[in-house]
Amino acid sequence: MRFCLLILFSLPFMVCSAQSEPNAELEFERFYNALKMDEIFNGLGGNVQVDTKQILADTLKDLPESQKQFLINAMGTAVLAEPSDMSAAKMAFKLKILSLLSPQELKIAADFYSTNIGLKAHRAIIEAKVAASNVLD
Repeated sequence: MRFCLLILFSLPFMVCSAQSEPNAELEFERFYNALKMDEIFNGLGGNVQVDTKQILADTLKDLPESQKQFLINAMGTAVLAEPSDMSAAKMAFKLKILSLLSPQELKIAADFYSTNIGLKAHRAIIEAKVAASNVLD
């Protein structure tokens, strides 16, 4: 009886402490939207030159060939055929981000960049990169 009561009273604590892994797709969309990446890509005049095939090859380099082919086929040839297409730019961005951040890290980043200070920091980083690039050109 004591054992049953112990389990009964500890069950709410176990349920609360058992956190599931965040959904990578959902967290990526939150992150992408928080960074206002569509606005940034459009600010580049829609002429985003992205070699999606190369980014995909780099991202998938450690996978077995059969898994690489499955992922490439799942993406569809339209995305891979037009590297300057906005959807291709988003896909390349997504592949790179998902290869660098775990779903939990992506959730934390999305939470941060969804705040005013996070967005301000993101804009500052972009402007600083542009300034540094102008000096190096």
